Amino acid sequence: MLELREVPADQLSDWSERLSARRTALRFALEYDDPAVAAERAAEAVDRVLPESTVYTVEEDDVVVGFVWWGSEGPEAVPYDLQLDDPARVDELLPLLLERARADDRALFGVSARPDDPTGLAMIALPGFTARATNMRLVLDGPVADPAPVELHVMTQEEFDTFRDLMVVDYAGELAQAGMTQEAARKQSEVQTAQLIPDGLASEGQSFFTARVEGEPVGRLWLSTERPMSFVYDVEVRAEHRRKGYGAAIMNAGAIWSREHGHFAIGLNVFAHNPGARALYDRLGYQVTLDFRTVPVGDGA
Repeated sequence: MLELREVPADQLSDWSERLSARRTALRFALEYDDPAVAAERAAEAVDRVLPESTVYTVEEDDVVVGFVWWGSEGPEAVPYDLQLDDPARVDELLPLLLERARADDRALFGVSARPDDPTGLAMIALPGFTARATNMRLVLDGPVADPAPVELHVMTQEEFDTFRDLMVVDYAGELAQAGMTQEAARKQSEVQTAQLIPDGLASEGQSFFTARVEGEPVGRLWLSTERPMSFVYDVEVRAEHRRKGYGAAIMNAGAIWSREHGHFAIGLNVFAHNPGARALYDRLGYQVTLDFRTVPVGDGA
């Protein structure tokens, strides 16, 4: 029978190298084209979070058969990492994790599974998990279709002010559709917006565009440009201009802009309740880098 055993705080530093190596392989190597920089950034992230988090060894008869790096995001229990020597035993591990989530008074338990992470993939395949979101990436080493007639123009201050108000509401709506309560979704949207763009239009590492066709605004694009992989935080085609191919054109324009400004790849997040957007990104050649799914914690009865 599996059991969780908390790693004492004075032993957490011993885990830093192992956790950093996994973070490098499963996440940071996708965002940084320089392996040394990817490893350095992963180590920095682990060292920042590790002292305030909990690591459990998964044991059977006093033999370590895996580990769980326990974390949370608001009302959800979301482990930073987990691994079993035998991924087929995730059905034995899940009840222990749900019990831990209940003890933390969390309503949902979520798992991020990457294509080369057997434990995560096996976990989200268990009954009860619901798709929440998918991260995808396009490496910019091949041709990108001409986005004409769409052109990207840096937002004016007036355009940005309108966009920011709309974005907070729209993102809160996306989070609520993905399973969060309205109150939690609104709060998270406001907090994340404030963190990402503390200086508004001039926020470092963020680029905001209005997409135009012959001078007329048809949509918008927000790119995070602080890492070697640029990231689409928001893309939208105005309602009156949909079904004209402008969504693909805006994405292609963003990819070309990213490549011209030194980014080796462009990434994005698409919520599971938006299959139309997912179909577009599949068609444009984006590849899945992460699937995030959740399961209700329940009362344990």
